[in-house]
Amino acid sequence: MNKVIKNSSDLKAAIAELERKKIIQEEALLNELQTTYESLKPVNFIKQAASSPVVRSSLVKGAIGLGAGILSKNLVVGNFGGLLKKIVGNILEFGVAALVAKNSDKIKEKGTGLLKKFF
Repeated sequence: MNKVIKNSSDLKAAIAELERKKIIQEEALLNELQTTYESLKPVNFIKQAASSPVVRSSLVKGAIGLGAGILSKNLVVGNFGGLLKKIVGNILEFGVAALVAKNSDKIKEKGTGLLKKFF
C-alpha cells in the first residue's frame, strides 16, 4: 500500500483499509490457532497413529506377543505360587512376548500353512 496520502479523506481511507486487513489477518490467525489446537489433542494423535499401517502392524504384533506371553506364563506357572515361581513366570512371559512379537510374520506363515493342511 504505497499510496500517497494528500488529505484527510485519503488518510481515513488508508486507515479503514488497514483496519480491514487487520481483521482479515486476525481471523486467519485464529483459524490457524484453532487448527493447531485440534491437531495437538491426544485423541487426534491416536487417530493419526491408528491410520498408519506401520504403527497398526506394530501394535498388532505387540498385542499378539503379549497375549502369547501371558498364556505361556499361565500354562507353565499358573496363578498361584511362591516368589521364585512368579519371577520365573514373569521372565517367561516377557521372553515369549518378545520372541513372538519379533517373529510374528514367520509364525503367521507357519500357522497359515498348518491350517491349509488340515482344512
